[in-house]
Amino acid sequence: MPITVSSEIRRDLHVARILLDSAPLNIIDLDQCDELLEALQGIRDDDEARVVIIQGEGHEFCSGTDIAEHTPEKMPDLLPRFHACLEAILSLDAIVIAAVEGRCLGGGLELAMACDRILVDEEATLGLPEIKIGCYPPAGLIQVLARSHPGSAVRMVCSGDIYPAKEFPHPGIIDQLVSTGKMEEAIDTELDPYQELSPAILGFTARQFHRRAQDQWAKHLKELEAVYLEGIVTHEDSREGVEAFLEKRAPRWARRQGLVGPDDLAF
Repeated sequence: MPITVSSEIRRDLHVARILLDSAPLNIIDLDQCDELLEALQGIRDDDEARVVIIQGEGHEFCSGTDIAEHTPEKMPDLLPRFHACLEAILSLDAIVIAAVEGRCLGGGLELAMACDRILVDEEATLGLPEIKIGCYPPAGLIQVLARSHPGSAVRMVCSGDIYPAKEFPHPGIIDQLVSTGKMEEAIDTELDPYQELSPAILGFTARQFHRRAQDQWAKHLKELEAVYLEGIVTHEDSREGVEAFLEKRAPRWARRQGLVGPDDLAF
């Protein structure tokens, strides 16, 4: 199973773990979106876990959604389903922790940023490289603006740069940098204060944070998703970027100086 769920009890604190397990890079395709959504909804319906940990198998978090499915035929199914997973995180009455090791790229970083807390191994790599294949991260635009300052958000999204965690230049994304090999110890430390609290009040408080975030999703995400599906996915440069990535070559972008023409994104 690419997505597995386990649970444990720390004193009176119920903790659920979601493990992404689609080796080698834990890439999320449409089937894994369905499984992740089912896992999140199951945790929500059980209404016991007050902390949820999301991590990847094999010391790899997630390298994003499947580039092979970034097509006009498949993205209208994949993108809304992936966004439904991010929104499902916000439906949990629980503190959600991303435990990031290895690569955390594209949709993988969007998944991490949908969580309340992001713990990152110092040897991990993070970035939103979508623009390098001719697209952008719809949810990521909202998330980096919420977590970082606007100039940093523009640089992060528009450069597509990937950084080692120890050198990550964008404030507010990483909540805790963890020494290599010490992620479980870091998780234990993270859970310590919650074990002394009322599970009911902890869940109620987490709900208030998530409802504020849901307001931002409701205000912006559907529009960004629509622009992506109607303009980006069908754009010749987006198609070229995906093909170049899959063929392991440099993209050949359309030669033009500006956004002009009735079929361009500016219109």
